[in-house]
Formats: sequence, structure tokens, C-alpha cells
Amino acid sequence: MPCGLPSERLPPYNFGVRVRLVRRLIWVAAFGCLWLPVIESPPLHTAPFLQRVTTDSASVVTITAAPTRLRCEVRDGGGEIVAQAETAEPRRRHRLRLTGLAAGTEYTYEVREGEALRGGGRLATAPADDRAPVRFAMIGDSGGQPWWVWLQNAPIMHLPARWHWLPPRGRVSQIGDAMAASKPDFVLHLGDIVYPRGRHCHYSSAFFRPFADVLRDAPFYAALGNHDVMDTGGLQTIANLDLPVGDATGDPRCYSFAFGSVGVICLDCSNMFEVNGRFEPGHPGHDFLLRELASRSEPWIVVATHYPMRSASRQQDRADLLLYLEPVLEEHGVSLYVSGHDHCYQRFESSPGKPESLPLIVTGGGGKSVYDVMPMAVANGLGKGAVVLDPAYHWCAVEALPSALTVRATALDGREIDTLRIILPGAEGLARIRARNPERAARIESLR
Repeated sequence: MPCGLPSERLPPYNFGVRVRLVRRLIWVAAFGCLWLPVIESPPLHTAPFLQRVTTDSASVVTITAAPTRLRCEVRDGGGEIVAQAETAEPRRRHRLRLTGLAAGTEYTYEVREGEALRGGGRLATAPADDRAPVRFAMIGDSGGQPWWVWLQNAPIMHLPARWHWLPPRGRVSQIGDAMAASKPDFVLHLGDIVYPRGRHCHYSSAFFRPFADVLRDAPFYAALGNHDVMDTGGLQTIANLDLPVGDATGDPRCYSFAFGSVGVICLDCSNMFEVNGRFEPGHPGHDFLLRELASRSEPWIVVATHYPMRSASRQQDRADLLLYLEPVLEEHGVSLYVSGHDHCYQRFESSPGKPESLPLIVTGGGGKSVYDVMPMAVANGLGKGAVVLDPAYHWCAVEALPSALTVRATALDGREIDTLRIILPGAEGLARIRARNPERAARIESLR
């Protein structure tokens, strides 16, 4: 041996150990890649749903995963086709407007792609008679997401999310099922439809799937919430729903509609408009409200927005609404002011002790999360006129009859949180309404 060193026998090199180690590292890396958000979001697609139902027309809307042509047929109780509409060219967003329907009548509708049935449901037009009962539901801040939605851009979750194999958030679906069981004529959504930023890729899991059963048979009317406008200023909500268009901004940020004896005015009270960041004269929503209150003649008037006037929870009182909105609503004899934003149920009286005090309801427990209520805040001057405070997941059912407008708030577990009965204005209130809107006063008198 060189240098006179003793010979030593080296152990044989074990290539198998290194190969197994490298193979395991490759498998770990490949499995890790399955969780990386490297794929585009699944395309939004929905079952057919109703929008903008009037006494003689309705819209059937659906979003398809790829451009196609669809046809909608409306049938009466005898199975005869009484209205139909179809898309003229292939598209993904289909808004099929159906006309020539009869007031206060129940129909069925079907949407077809060629001869293939894509879905359908019940269609009940609005009544023409003020004495006909009207039932609707209210919900706010429902847009909670299931855990898997944050992985739908990763290969491991993309196909299950795309094909709707994974369930939406449980409590949001439970509230959707409860509303569907009540068979409302329409649903009033008070904003924050989709968290966290109102993007198209989150609408399926947070809205269209958990509310599929009620969407199929009852139109949704929505007020824009702060989370709905975070990404594109509310354009994604406007694109996905077929909402009425108001003259305030030329789009559905502020709009109104009627269903029988109930008139609803939806407002965007946000600070998106350059009017000192406040809701005050000159704000498009404020000016729109004044015009609507002067012209809407329905006996029951509901004003809806995302933002509460009074709050004994996180949001607290909003001074500009108390200063520039509350007095206007009281002067015009508005029946009810509803909002979301605080994730709980709250009810206030605008003028405690007065028989015709304007009820203010905050109903933001639609499924995202719940906020604590703070009774001590009321004692310290906030949330004046608080009647009911409850930090519960819930929804509200409303029934309008000639005798009264009744609001019932029901918790997710079925517990009744609150029941409010509102009657039509008396002599003094009716005189104020007559001075500003004689047509509405006449319709109220016909019911009284």
C-alpha cells in the first residue's frame, strides 16, 4: 500500500437508501404542489333563479359555466305555456324577461338548453289588490365562507369546488332552508352578501348554493354592503343579480320596487359618494329618497340599507343618519327602517313612548359571525330607544295585512327573538302623509 498505510476495507455504498430518500422527497414536494393556488378560480355557475317579479312580469336569471343559449317557458296551472323568452346568442349571464302574466297568479317555469332541462321552479306574481297578504323575509350579513373556498385555486380542491361536491357553510345553509320553508314572496337582503370582498369567485359558496331553494321560487332584492363594494365598487353584485335600476346613479345602488301593498326603497348610504363622506342633502341616495317618498303610494313603506342609524353593538350610532335620515322618514310616515352591518338583532324606537314611533331594526345575523350587544352602551347614551338586543344568528319574516305589518325575528335554533306589530298611521300621521303624498293617503284610508 502507498505510504505504508495498512489496508482497510470500506463498507459498500448503499445507493438504495439514497434513492428511497429522493423518492420520498419528490412525493412530498408533489403533494405540496397540490395545495398551491396556481389555478384560476372555478367559473361561477348557478341554477335558474327569480328576480324582479311584478304584477305582470318576472325575470328568470342563470349563470352558465360556458356560453350557451337558453330558453325559459312559463306554464299556468293547466300546463299551458303563457310566456317564454330565450337568449338570442350564446352567453354566460342570462336574464330572461317574461311578460304578459296575470297579477296575483302562481305559475311554474322551466329553463332549457335545447331539450335538456337546466332547472325551474315556482313563480308567483305580485297581487294588484292592497288587501292581499304579502309575506317576505329579511336577512343581512350572510356571506360566510366554508373552509375549503380558500383552496379552490389549488389542484387538490379545484375540481370538487368546480363541480359543487363540497358543502357551503352550515349555518348559512340552515338559514336559507328556514327561509325557503316559509315560502316568502320575496327576500330583502341587507348587504354583505359575500365575504370577504364580494368577488365573483366566492358567490357560489356564500350565496347561490346556500340560498338555492329560496332563490328558485322568490326574488332577492339586495342593498349593497361595505364588503360587497370592496373589490370593484359593487359591480360584481350588480352583474350577478338582476336588480331594479334607480335614477340616483343610473344603476341598482339606489332603487325601489313594489309588491302588493308593500313599497321598498333600497338606499346606498355609504361614503362612496363625494359629499363630505356623509349621508346628507346632496348625497345621491338622500335626493333619491326624497323623490321616492313623494311618489311611492303603497300603504306600507319599508326603507332598507346596510347601515344602522342606532346601534348598541360594534357600529354604534351613526350621526349623519340620525340627523339627515331619521327626521325625513318620520315626516313621511315610513313604516319600518331595516339595516344590517352589526351581526346581531337589535330593535329601537326612533321616538320612545310615541304610538307612531318609527321602528329601527338591525338584522345582521345571517351566518357570517355574531357580535356582542352592549346594554351598558344604551345606559351611556348610545342606542337610544333600544327595545330588543340579541346576539344570535337569525332571520326575519314579515307579513303585511290590511290590519298590520308583523315582523318576527327567529334564531337559528328556532327560538323567537322578537315580534313587532306595526299598524297603519292614525289621524295625525295620516294628515302628515296626505300633505306630502295624497295618493298614498288615499290607499291607506281604503285599507282602514
